[in-house]
Amino acid sequence: MTDTSITILRRLDRAGAGVQRGAEILTSLGFLAVSGCFIWTVICRYLLRDPSTTSEELSIVIYLWVITVGASLAVRLEEHVAFDLLASLLPPRGAALLTGVGALIAGAILLATLPFTIDFIAFLWREKTTVMRIPLSRLYACFAILQGGLGAKLLIEALRQAVIFRQQGRPS
Repeated sequence: MTDTSITILRRLDRAGAGVQRGAEILTSLGFLAVSGCFIWTVICRYLLRDPSTTSEELSIVIYLWVITVGASLAVRLEEHVAFDLLASLLPPRGAALLTGVGALIAGAILLATLPFTIDFIAFLWREKTTVMRIPLSRLYACFAILQGGLGAKLLIEALRQAVIFRQQGRPS
């Protein structure tokens, strides 16, 4: 890899950090909204004696979006659950190769199947949630964000591992 590749990876890291920070803020606000909806549900049910079904459904919808957007954009790839037993047994160059190839395959599969996911989500436009009548296509769009975000992160990780692999192969 050339210095240009390393520069591009650094720029991608900086852009990714900005996206991650924005997603962290949004998901934090989302958890605050879920908590507010939950508290309102409790107040309506036990103090006002008139259960609020809207706040229940809204908290579920927000929670779904918070979890999927948070998992794909706010959580760094290194913080996700990973099985690196084989990579930890290999020398650094072999670990970079194994990790890079695995990330490349997983990222390519996620991005290659993304159009089918989007097509299925778009098909759900006629179905609506029970109380708020939100089209399921809007509700489940977060899964396309999850799949696209993780796919892009994995391809960037494959590039990063390719740089490490090349650097490990250079004589000192």
